[in-house]
Amino acid sequence: MSNSARIFIVEDDTSFASFLETILKEEGYIIKVFNDPEKALKEIREFSPEVVITDLKMPKMDGIKFIEKARDILPDTEFIVITAFGTIPSAVEAMKKGAIDYITKPLSSPEIFLEIIGNILKRKTETQGLPPNEILFAGIEDVYRMIKDVAKTDTTLILYGETGTGKSAIAKAIHIMSGRKGSFIEINCASIPETLIESELFGYEKGAFSGAFKQKPGKIELANNGTLFLDEIGELSMAVQAKLLKVLQDKSFERVGGVETIKTNVRFITATNRDLREMVKEGRFRQDLYFRINVFPLHIPPLRQRRAHIQKIAEYLADRICFKLGKKTMRLSNSSIQILKTYSFPGNIRELENMLERAIILSKKDEIDIKIEGYVNSEKGELKAVEKKTIIDALRKTGGNKKKASEILGISLRTLYYKIKEYGLK
Repeated sequence: MSNSARIFIVEDDTSFASFLETILKEEGYIIKVFNDPEKALKEIREFSPEVVITDLKMPKMDGIKFIEKARDILPDTEFIVITAFGTIPSAVEAMKKGAIDYITKPLSSPEIFLEIIGNILKRKTETQGLPPNEILFAGIEDVYRMIKDVAKTDTTLILYGETGTGKSAIAKAIHIMSGRKGSFIEINCASIPETLIESELFGYEKGAFSGAFKQKPGKIELANNGTLFLDEIGELSMAVQAKLLKVLQDKSFERVGGVETIKTNVRFITATNRDLREMVKEGRFRQDLYFRINVFPLHIPPLRQRRAHIQKIAEYLADRICFKLGKKTMRLSNSSIQILKTYSFPGNIRELENMLERAIILSKKDEIDIKIEGYVNSEKGELKAVEKKTIIDALRKTGGNKKKASEILGISLRTLYYKIKEYGLK
């Protein structure tokens, strides 16, 4: 990220705020200063800063409360707290609430302060994929070309693919390439109870239901001028599907319990590992909504179909994990490379990333040694004990219901029947 990054300074000490502003502007950063945290909250969504520097002790609202409120609006923003020299424990408490670092007042070293800012922005670049790293698209170059063509439009996209194929990372890459000024907001429709998903998406007014003690904006509102990624959209109830259809058609909605119509400029990206056409036939998904979200479908192949590129992807992910964990770069062991060549990764990129992180944490040397319990290597690269156990667990969990088991596994029913026959399961 260049020094054109946007930074908020929230500090009631005007002279100190001006001092920080001068230092940062000399480096080329775009700065907005607020002496009132409540005013900063009103403008934070529109300005969408990458970093917020906030004092801990302010008259109207302390820094910890400000961070909590601001993170609800912009969850990807990083926070640095300002604390007096003798109150560092307060800064530690703020870091538990979501701050990433702190500086002391008076500022002992402008150079160290700028280094903190630079490191935070570098970390955001590495961990969020800014700019999108083409290595993650190795083996699916056709998908990447289509993404570059569609990113700068407002077209609604749907990503099809098995669980763990990187649909979230691809959605975020589309948002980044789109140049939209608003936030990238993600919601997994399968992880939120049906009774809560409506208020989570659309927000609610004070008194809309028991426990609604104050007004709360929903994800659609928070994603205004940005991108809303709805993962597992096939899990939405028919009632919520109807309300979502209205947003897509009219670019407007009402909060739960509200009468005010709110206009929105949000770009929708959806994803599923289900067959929505089949769900439409079964009456479990609205046909009109299906046509609205299926404008630009992208099919993300599983990792096992990108065999020639898995090592390259693993090396990239390993470097990123080492950076996140504060470790120096480590190389893959020969046995790990052999696993990459033969194991078929039913959990796709997510499983690969989890394997690597565990191996890196446990490593006592400069080498990543991936271990898979029960995995038996074979020349043909077949899954053995691990895949068999996964299928058995899914069938047991669903009481032998193969259709539900295939949905849990993220594979087609036909593939499941093939695997059952292959492993001689009864």
